[in-house]
Amino acid sequence: MSFNSYFAGGPTPKFNAYHIWKAHQVISKEGPIGRKALADVLKIGEGSTRTILDKMMKEGSIESSRLGITITDRGRRKLDTSGIDVRQVDLSDLTLGKFNCAVLIKGMAARVRMGCEQRDEAVRAGAVGATTLVVEKGRIVFPGDEEFPEQILVAPLRNYFRMDDGDVIVIGSAFSYDAAERGAVTAALSLINLSKRCWNEGTNILSQDTEADDLRCLALAIHELLGRLPVTMRSRNQLGVRCEEGEVVDTQFTGPMLEESLKKGTIIRRISTSGPYRGMPIIAVPIMKKKEAIAVIATMDLGKASFEELLNKLANIRS
Repeated sequence: MSFNSYFAGGPTPKFNAYHIWKAHQVISKEGPIGRKALADVLKIGEGSTRTILDKMMKEGSIESSRLGITITDRGRRKLDTSGIDVRQVDLSDLTLGKFNCAVLIKGMAARVRMGCEQRDEAVRAGAVGATTLVVEKGRIVFPGDEEFPEQILVAPLRNYFRMDDGDVIVIGSAFSYDAAERGAVTAALSLINLSKRCWNEGTNILSQDTEADDLRCLALAIHELLGRLPVTMRSRNQLGVRCEEGEVVDTQFTGPMLEESLKKGTIIRRISTSGPYRGMPIIAVPIMKKKEAIAVIATMDLGKASFEELLNKLANIRS
C-alpha cells in the first residue's frame, strides 16, 4: 500500500502512513462517517484529517454526501490489496504487553533481517514492543532460526491467517489495543515501503494493474533525467501520472497516444492533437511483458526538435 503522494513535500505532516491506512479501514467499516468523528478515531487534528481526505478524494478512494464520507470501489480495492491483514490476537506467552495486534504481510520474508527494524518502528509508533515471525517450510519461526519459537505458542495465528512460505507476521504489543495496532501496522507498512524502494525485481516491478501511486517514483526519476521535460506514464488497467516541473501534477492521467501504444504494443510518434500537450511532438513507448504491453511511458520527442525548442514551445502553450 503506497502513500507517497500523501507526503509530497512542504511542511512535515502531523500524520503518517498508519493514519492513512486507518482512515481507509474506518471509512470502509463505519462509513458514512463525518470528518470530526474520523479525526477522533484517528486521534489527529481535523486539519490533518482534512489533508488525508482531500488526497483520498482526489485519487477517487472516497465520496462525500450529506450523510458523510463513504469509501468507493477504488478505495476498498486499495485497502484489500494493501498486502496486509490485521487481527487482534491473544499471545501473552510470547509478547510483553496486555494487548496484541498481529499483522500478516504477504511475501515479504526476504526483506526481514532479524526483526529489529520492525520492533523499532513499532516502538516509535507507541507500542511496547513487536515480535517478528516468518513462515518457512510450513513453520512459523523467528527470522534466521527455524527451531524457535515452539509451534504450540504460535498455533493460534493459524486460526486468524492463511499463511504461505515467505509471509511475515508482525505482532505489536502494548497496554492498549490501539497502541498495539498502531505499532504493528506502522512496522508492516514500513516493511512494504522498503520493498517498493528496491528496484531489483526484474519485470515484476510493474504489472498491467500497477496504480498511479506506485508509478510516481519511476516517472519522476525519468522526468529528472530528461531535464524535467513533461513525462506521463500509466499501466494497462489503471490511470497514471503526469509529471511537470519536478512534481506529479496529475494521478488520474491518460491520453490517446498512451492508449494507442498500449493497444498496439508499439512505439507511437506524432504531434499531439489534444490534451495538455496539443501541438507538441510526443513519443509513447510501451513496456512489454510476454509480448503484451503492460504499461506505457511518454515524453516530448527529442528526435523531432531540440531541447530548447521543446521548452520554448511548451512555455508558449502554457501562456
